[in-house]
Amino acid sequence: MSDRLLQRKISGFILGHGFPDENRTKLTWLIRLRWLAILSQMICLHFALNHGWINRAYISVYLFTIVNLAFLNICAYYLTRKLKSISNGIIFFQLLCDLSAVTFILILTGGAWNPFLPIIFLHISLGAILLRGRTALIFCLIVISSVLLLHSPADMPPAISKGPTSSQILIPSQITVSLLIFILTYWLTCSLSLQKKFSEKLQAENNRIDKLRALGALSSGFSHEFATPLNTIKLRVERLARKNHLYENDDYKTILKAVSQCENAIRQMSKSSLSNEKTNFEKKNIAQIIKDISQSWNTKTRRASVYINEDAEKVECFIPVLAFTKAFVDILDNAEQATISTKKSYEYIPILVTLSIENKYISLSILDEGSGWPEVVQKYAGQPFVTTKTDGVGLGLYNAFTFASAVGGHFLLENNNKQGACARFLIPIYEGGQI
Repeated sequence: MSDRLLQRKISGFILGHGFPDENRTKLTWLIRLRWLAILSQMICLHFALNHGWINRAYISVYLFTIVNLAFLNICAYYLTRKLKSISNGIIFFQLLCDLSAVTFILILTGGAWNPFLPIIFLHISLGAILLRGRTALIFCLIVISSVLLLHSPADMPPAISKGPTSSQILIPSQITVSLLIFILTYWLTCSLSLQKKFSEKLQAENNRIDKLRALGALSSGFSHEFATPLNTIKLRVERLARKNHLYENDDYKTILKAVSQCENAIRQMSKSSLSNEKTNFEKKNIAQIIKDISQSWNTKTRRASVYINEDAEKVECFIPVLAFTKAFVDILDNAEQATISTKKSYEYIPILVTLSIENKYISLSILDEGSGWPEVVQKYAGQPFVTTKTDGVGLGLYNAFTFASAVGGHFLLENNNKQGACARFLIPIYEGGQI
């Protein structure tokens, strides 16, 4: 496993991934935090037994509390998978359960005389960040009530009943709690920042779809108004060419080429509409579609070699098949033209297509042996009519970006390590997509 992939997996576990709603991000972060807390409590139990910080009669109760937290975490994970939206009440309940468990464990280990008592104040900051309005205030009052409860008479463990806790224990514990509060709060801030970036990106993708829908709505009227004078120009130019024998004239050829480009642009615009009314989403096996499209695209002069990971062989996605087919073929054509532009001699134009699973997405990569993505294409990626080809329209990549946005996925432009470019679709896997 490469260092970059390992770093990505660790970052994915710690910070998580962007979610459409803020409360889902909060709950996912709480689940990760709770697993770390459960592990920490199990480790602390070992030291508490060795140093007399818990009465042995309470060990079973302590373990029962930890098991309940683990069960709560499993239920919370199930909620993130099944519920379409996470309410503020669910977050409140999760925090309340955590507070109750921490309070109970502190009572078992000395109450207010436990040197790790300040850990309970972390819940006040969590309540202020994760909850809203009245529920945040209610939770704050509950935390204060828990602090008062910890000051009630308690059965002191052997380590505390011998006398006041020494500074050698108090100072390290207080420093540890201070660092924990800072680290956990900063960790939560980073997770919420990622969620904000995701929301902004999602909004930008929605704006792109709206632009294309507007383009599709205008294209029919524009095509009608533009096609009539365009045909008139074409007919008049051809009449002048016949009358004056200009078929070999360079100006005549340039005019006809420009007219053909205009006609091609109109046809592409007419096909680019991705409206809800005309797009049918279907549950399809991506691997089989890729094989069929690649097989029909291959000729004697070009070949798309398809490599599908075993885990991606039977995965299904919910997609508009026609829009996906057009986007995939456009990228294959781009890859072919980029490889040809290098002017190297090939027995046939080689294109590599790979399919694999990446988190909750199926990753479809198309790799060529060209010179990589031009700087202007990377700068204006996702905008229509951006092209470096003399006969290009500039809607191929736009269609690919728009398809990815429409299905809730991503379209990425990357350069290969050695040579060439890579276009990558990340398409969400349909729930229960294993057939």
